[in-house]
Amino acid sequence: MRLAKLLYTAAVVCGLLLPLGASAAGITNYPTLVNPSHWTEQNKSGDTVILDAKGVAAFNAKVRAASRSMPDLANYPATMSVDALKTRIMDYSILDDDLYLHGNKVSENYKNILRKQSNISAIPKSVTVQYAVTVRRTAVRALPTGEGLYYYAGDRDFDALQETMLDPGEPVAVLHTSANGYFYYVQAVNYSGWVSKYNVAMTDKNTWNSFVKPQKFLVVTDAEYNLKTDGEQVLYQQGARLPVDSMQSDTYTVIAPVRTKTGLLQKQKLLVPKAASAVHYGYLPYTSNNLLSSAFKFYGKPYGWGGLKNSVDCSSLVFNAYRTVGIVLPRNADQQELTAGTKKKLSGSSQERAAIISKLMPGAALYMDGHCLMYIGNINQTPYTIHALGSYFSKGRLMREMKVLVSDLSLQRSSGNTMLNELQTAIEYK
Repeated sequence: MRLAKLLYTAAVVCGLLLPLGASAAGITNYPTLVNPSHWTEQNKSGDTVILDAKGVAAFNAKVRAASRSMPDLANYPATMSVDALKTRIMDYSILDDDLYLHGNKVSENYKNILRKQSNISAIPKSVTVQYAVTVRRTAVRALPTGEGLYYYAGDRDFDALQETMLDPGEPVAVLHTSANGYFYYVQAVNYSGWVSKYNVAMTDKNTWNSFVKPQKFLVVTDAEYNLKTDGEQVLYQQGARLPVDSMQSDTYTVIAPVRTKTGLLQKQKLLVPKAASAVHYGYLPYTSNNLLSSAFKFYGKPYGWGGLKNSVDCSSLVFNAYRTVGIVLPRNADQQELTAGTKKKLSGSSQERAAIISKLMPGAALYMDGHCLMYIGNINQTPYTIHALGSYFSKGRLMREMKVLVSDLSLQRSSGNTMLNELQTAIEYK
């Protein structure tokens, strides 16, 4: 997710096991293959529970142990040293590149203003952690600004400062404030960065902990779910949790976070029908088919770098599907590849690689430099995937897709190699 260029390629035609004349090679729009039921019905062990609730909790502990970006928020320290925080905040490497704002090259003076907004000199020797909850879908930024900076003058899709998005109700540890007072530097469940202070509400630690580990909650299983809070339509993306206050015969009363005028957290109670298909009480059972069904909820939606466009990029497609079953992964593809799980190194010929992938659990994640995909099944030993794809190459030409799609692994990258031959790691998160 962190690379600003996602370059890939389309190639070969293969109609195996499909009606005569139907093309399913490369990117496919063939109705059967873009229907999740096709893949779940042929997935023989698809409804077998992979890990129960205790197993999920134990696996999440392994993920946190293997991933520096993922502290245990339930046991987050009350203080932090100045050096530890400075090390995290003072990563200005993005500013080493040429960047463009509104089509114009950014000056060194503007870059220095951004550095100064980090307010490093104001960090005390011992940082006291404060506690807050997001009140709406919130951008996490590499630097304390909401303005988009791009690597190319004409680009409007790949904002270099956009890291990820947080859903409403996400607990964050507040560690620092920008020089102008408009941004907080925060630690979330799997990411740290700058967020607008107007998108979070401060609270006490006990209340904060009730959002870290809600006893009862709904999880969003559709691509998104909207609630009206305090006169505002608020979007929750797949995998987000809504704490449940009480249950009635046909409704849930959920707690939605609202920010008061003074910046404090206020809990608003809202009704959600039990018949609502977009949410589920508690996590979905951790099954292969539930992962596939969740990922396909985004099929056809726009590619959203860092969660922009209220959509997903390649790693958040995987992240969201897994959090519907309670598995919390790192946010970025390179970190997902390095975390816990049952891993298969991919090497050898195309046939050898395809054979390894075809034995994986559908729902397993596939990783190459700068991109990841979810394996969904195979047709005649040809593995198929669902992924959020920015672009690929065909006969040396860059082809932009910018959407979530289904494809085999014959798409080409800028190197001229197919995705199949550029894949490095396959992981079953269990």
